[in-house]
Amino acid sequence: MVVFDTVEDDYGEGLWMAHASRGPEATSWARNGIRLLNVAVTRVQARLYVLGSRSRILAAGEDTALGTLATLIRAQRARSVPATQLIAPGGHIDPGLGQFGARLADVLSRHVQVSDIDDEISFYETFAARLAEATTSLWIWSPWTANRLTGLLPVLGEAVRRGVRVTVFVRDPYDTGQKKQADLVKRLRAVVPTVVPVNVMHQKIVVIDARTVLLGSLNSLSQSRSREVMLTIKGGHFARKILTHEHAEDFARPPSCGACHGDEVDLRRRGNGAWYWRCYNRACPGRRGDKAWQTAVRFSPSGLR
Repeated sequence: MVVFDTVEDDYGEGLWMAHASRGPEATSWARNGIRLLNVAVTRVQARLYVLGSRSRILAAGEDTALGTLATLIRAQRARSVPATQLIAPGGHIDPGLGQFGARLADVLSRHVQVSDIDDEISFYETFAARLAEATTSLWIWSPWTANRLTGLLPVLGEAVRRGVRVTVFVRDPYDTGQKKQADLVKRLRAVVPTVVPVNVMHQKIVVIDARTVLLGSLNSLSQSRSREVMLTIKGGHFARKILTHEHAEDFARPPSCGACHGDEVDLRRRGNGAWYWRCYNRACPGRRGDKAWQTAVRFSPSGLR
């Protein structure tokens, strides 16, 4: 298999391959371009991939190397694939790419782009822009809530109204810092369908549409004065890896308490790594002193639907 990069874009008069020719007026430089291409093509045993500007190839003269390639494309003897299909935005790979193209798309989809690096001052402008772009899902891990949440509730509510699935993970209500913000958590629950309390949770993550990740040290729902940093990382493969690592789907379905049948259930983890749900309702009939109703988390086979 040979990958031949022509290094030709749409601009200017073209580089070496754009002028590679054996025409009557071809210079030795142009003829050497043909020889270079010939070396690449004659080594092929399975497949030849040519990288370059499609518009330049199709506009090339008949007596040039690129012109010959254009003839093959028009005759459907060579296939033209836009680079955007191979990059596989969001990680969805076109099944029509075939075995080799699909494999290449899978490899490229694993690359990520760090599009923004924000501090505590610039972050919320970036955050608001990303939230406004959400179309399918929004996952937020923010340990604590504070007055910052008040300004975000309308944005979160608008996302819910346009059909975005919004899930928020916060610290459990008996956390020292969270106790003071019980009213804010109630307001959050009134806007967001799924708010999951997690014991000693400390992740600061936002995942949007399973393709954009905001990751760093900043609590998106409570940031006030501390110095922080957040990266905006674009890449569907990376975003799905984060969701799988955090067991997002499994943790987004807390059960009702088996004793009081209420929804005051938080997520906890034992020292051996086992996850379980625990009822924190002090009036629950299943409570015996410090012992509360609990049940193990049921994980789906993949951990991400």
